[in-house]
Amino acid sequence: MTRYRVVHRTDYRYADEVEASYGHAHLLPREHAHQRIEATDLTIEPVPGDRRDRLDFFGNRATYFSIHDPHRRLTVTSTSIVEVDDPGAAAAPALPLAWEDAAARTREAADAAGIEARGFVLDSPLVQASAQLREYAGPSFTPGRDLRDAARDLCSRIHHDFEFDASATDVSTTIEEVFDVRRGVCQDFAHLAIGCLRSLGLAARYVSGYLETDPPPGEPRLQGADVSHAWFGLYVPGAGWLDLDPTNDQLVGDRHVTTGWGRDYSDIAPLKGIIFTEGESHELSVEVDVVRIGD
Repeated sequence: MTRYRVVHRTDYRYADEVEASYGHAHLLPREHAHQRIEATDLTIEPVPGDRRDRLDFFGNRATYFSIHDPHRRLTVTSTSIVEVDDPGAAAAPALPLAWEDAAARTREAADAAGIEARGFVLDSPLVQASAQLREYAGPSFTPGRDLRDAARDLCSRIHHDFEFDASATDVSTTIEEVFDVRRGVCQDFAHLAIGCLRSLGLAARYVSGYLETDPPPGEPRLQGADVSHAWFGLYVPGAGWLDLDPTNDQLVGDRHVTTGWGRDYSDIAPLKGIIFTEGESHELSVEVDVVRIGD
């Protein structure tokens, strides 16, 4: 078990006065089998006239807010203390499961977990199955190959075939465009993997979170620290979800802090909204700090 303090600060400075702001945030971590929440706090400045905290469709912690007082700056800061376990440390030895059998079992599932997972086989706003994605996945998902081995191989191939480049893409970049430029960021690589898996009839979800900022002695610094991070989860019938990080070519472990999950980035964006202003520009700064405070 590893304990972290996570601080995520987003600061908007507007060129002109903003008459009203409406925002929706996914900035507070959620609990799951390998993560426990000790404390959380979300502060918004200016103080919203209306704020509503809720659980979204996927069970993630979400906050809606609106500010109707004129302002030229908006600052949203989340602070959390979380405990994270390494999923692999307690995992039982996995029995082989051919990926074709996994797809069939997901398609035919009658249990609650399987029925819920089936929703993650479908296309979503930012990820659609395609012949191109199925073809790219092909060398990893050979006939009869074990699902976990195939997924690890796909994760590794994406890591080696696509270059991490924070300037190459933005939140509107499509998977097809990522294929063309062969570079992108964690969001792009997660979407790419999810699209490949769904193109094979497998259930895959987008996971948003953070990475430890400064690694302990002897451990490498992971790509994607200091900002929000993203990876993907693969549904393994009978065993649950297996999370993999293609940006760093590894299974997700106790250096990853989970905020939440959805079908793709659009379901779990850290912060989005609209403003009413005559100004035409703004400055945005985002700071993320994930500090280990105990084991």
